[in-house]
Amino acid sequence: MDASFKRRAFVVCLVLVTGLTALSYRLVTLQVLDRKLSASSTIPRFKSQQKIVASRGFIVDRNDTIIAQNRPQAALIADLHHLKTYSILTRAVAHRFASQVAGWKSLNKEEKSVHLSKTRRAVVKQLSKEEVIKEHLAYATEVIGRELRIPSSELLAKVEKGSARVVVRKGIREDLARRIESELQERRIQGFSFERSQRRYYPMPTLAPHLLGNINYKGIGESGLEKSMQDILAGRDGEREMKRDENGLVNLVEAAQVTPPKMGKHVKVTLDMGIQAIVEDELGMACEAYNAKKGSIIVVDPHSGDILAMASRPHFHLNTRENYAQAGSSFAVSAQYEAGSVMKIVAMAAALDAQVANRGSIVDCGWGFLKRRGFTVRDHHRYHDLSFDDVLAKSSNTGVFQFAERVGQAKFYQYLDRFGFGRRTGFPVPGEAKGRIQDRSNGRNFASATYGYGVSVTPLQLAMAYSVLANGGTLLKPRLVKSIVANNGTVLEDIPVKKVGRVISERAAQEMCMALEQVVLRGTGRRAQVPGYRGGGKTGTAEKWNSELGEYDETQKYLTFSGLLPVHDPRFVCIVTIDEPSELGEDFQIGGGTIAAPIFAQVAGRIARFMNLTPESDDSIALTPNQ
Repeated sequence: MDASFKRRAFVVCLVLVTGLTALSYRLVTLQVLDRKLSASSTIPRFKSQQKIVASRGFIVDRNDTIIAQNRPQAALIADLHHLKTYSILTRAVAHRFASQVAGWKSLNKEEKSVHLSKTRRAVVKQLSKEEVIKEHLAYATEVIGRELRIPSSELLAKVEKGSARVVVRKGIREDLARRIESELQERRIQGFSFERSQRRYYPMPTLAPHLLGNINYKGIGESGLEKSMQDILAGRDGEREMKRDENGLVNLVEAAQVTPPKMGKHVKVTLDMGIQAIVEDELGMACEAYNAKKGSIIVVDPHSGDILAMASRPHFHLNTRENYAQAGSSFAVSAQYEAGSVMKIVAMAAALDAQVANRGSIVDCGWGFLKRRGFTVRDHHRYHDLSFDDVLAKSSNTGVFQFAERVGQAKFYQYLDRFGFGRRTGFPVPGEAKGRIQDRSNGRNFASATYGYGVSVTPLQLAMAYSVLANGGTLLKPRLVKSIVANNGTVLEDIPVKKVGRVISERAAQEMCMALEQVVLRGTGRRAQVPGYRGGGKTGTAEKWNSELGEYDETQKYLTFSGLLPVHDPRFVCIVTIDEPSELGEDFQIGGGTIAAPIFAQVAGRIARFMNLTPESDDSIALTPNQ
């Protein structure tokens, strides 16, 4: 073997070894060094993850009217690190220059690609790194500004002021975000991306805001049903792996891999938004007319416990959250107060149920006061002999106390418990108060409790207690959630009507309804009459306790009317509560009969027409008490 052949063989081997060594080094760099760099870099070279926020479930009323839903939105984000990476910006700058050449739009895809490559080489050769970065940002803000209808100079100034990550614009509609993504992708613009989110939207934002509640910026319920039904309404987020090419360019319109989100379940509530609108309207006008501090109206179906409507004042705007801090919690659910004479139904119903009295029973009301050992029960008028119906109609304190005495002190408190007072109803909205019953062993407290003092209640408890009379004697749990529904419409769970227990007999309940009709026909509730319909109910005027003075303040009052309609087969119970009406003039007689009762008449009349209830004739129900 000659020397020249050996030299040639050596050269060939050296070239092969050198080439393989270089290739091996490159493989190690890609597999080890670059991978570590990519993992720690703020700009991933080949892929990045994007969360796909799940859509929250709808809330719909009993008629499937949507009252809470999600609307997808996006925030446009500028990544300033990415916007200063020279190597990935030259293609967008080349596109800017190339697209300005005459005839660009008429070129086919291949011709455009050739022209872009040629222009990019010129850009790399002629422009400095700083010039490329500046041209790219100017091009990007020009394209984005045109789509968002914002001056490009304004966008440019906003981005240049940032340090790492700039939120260019929030609340962008999904269709507009997709259009901008396509524009950026077509022009090879880098450094801008969208963060998707879901915005909770309420089509009727001033109806039942306390019941629906709100969610925070993380999409988690903070109050109302949004909080109590969080696990049901919340979906499961998905994930998108962004696609990048070998040059590190992000593909904004395609994904390498997608794990789809799972939408939350829907919640169907018992509310009827038609009735809710009536209640909100009437309560708003009443609080303004009477300059009331607070107030509430509750409408319930007494046969199922379904809450058909519930409004409280003050309230707030669900979408803008205007007045949110001032509104506080729902007055209808969280307020606990001494309600006054509307509570007289407990003693009177107990007397009928225990069969210690009937509607024809007579008591001597003592001409205005009744003395007992250690205390005196006083009346607001001087009454002598009154029948059972008259005691309710005239709202006699001494009369109702005597019927309670026939029942007995211990047994009276048992009935108070049966009616649901002194404990929470289990309403699925946070913040429900349970009320309070003062010392049961005290005779003075017993007397006060019979006519509504010494017992703190909530408007919701009153609504369920009057429903006992309207449905034949059974206490029901108030129902706000009717069912849980899947995205395809399948009912996953029906929330059943729940009977808490029998309170009084059906006979006693029916007779109480007839007695309450007399309150409306000829008693303190005459202003609650609804033309064309036979209704019943009870007024309540309760002075507030002034802890500083240690006495009740006659200038500060809770006014209530608790009513049902129609009286012979009630379709709904309605509780009106007004807190501290004021500035009505010295001659205005402030009371449940003068303020709360007329509000009930307006609400009940509108609801009766809304429900298409058939008007009743005057002789449809006997008025004579049972002997």
